[in-house]
Amino acid sequence: MAELQMIVFKLAGEQFAAPITRVREILRPVRSTRMPRAANFVRGLFNLRGQVLPLLDLRARLGLAPAPAVPDAKENKARVVVVEAAGEAMGIQVDEVLEVLRCREEDLQSPRSILDLPSSRSLASVLDQAGRLVLVLDIDRLLEGASGDLLEGATL
Repeated sequence: MAELQMIVFKLAGEQFAAPITRVREILRPVRSTRMPRAANFVRGLFNLRGQVLPLLDLRARLGLAPAPAVPDAKENKARVVVVEAAGEAMGIQVDEVLEVLRCREEDLQSPRSILDLPSSRSLASVLDQAGRLVLVLDIDRLLEGASGDLLEGATL
């Protein structure tokens, strides 16, 4: 019985998770530079200690409504989670990071058995802990092609 650790975060009021092994670090919101004609889910590029990384809007990538504006920076719970996907680092913007959750492999269910929708393609599994359902994202599938053609068609 293997124990796993997941980082749990909120997007549009729902709970999502990603394996902690894929997370490099968590940042407060960062300033990014927009790239003309980049994919709709690309917020831009940002500098992380000398390394230029793409910043992705996870709400847009998953087809969720845009986040409402937060008038007071002190109340802004949004975070940028820097993840590794296909050997590339990138930031994903989330509404709020909630916790690091320990779970067992048997608590995970395949989304294919639950949903047979194209949107379930970016789900690795569904975590069920005593009735609390958390959608576990497949980082590689979610960001598939993002490192190579993320900025395809972008112009400088």
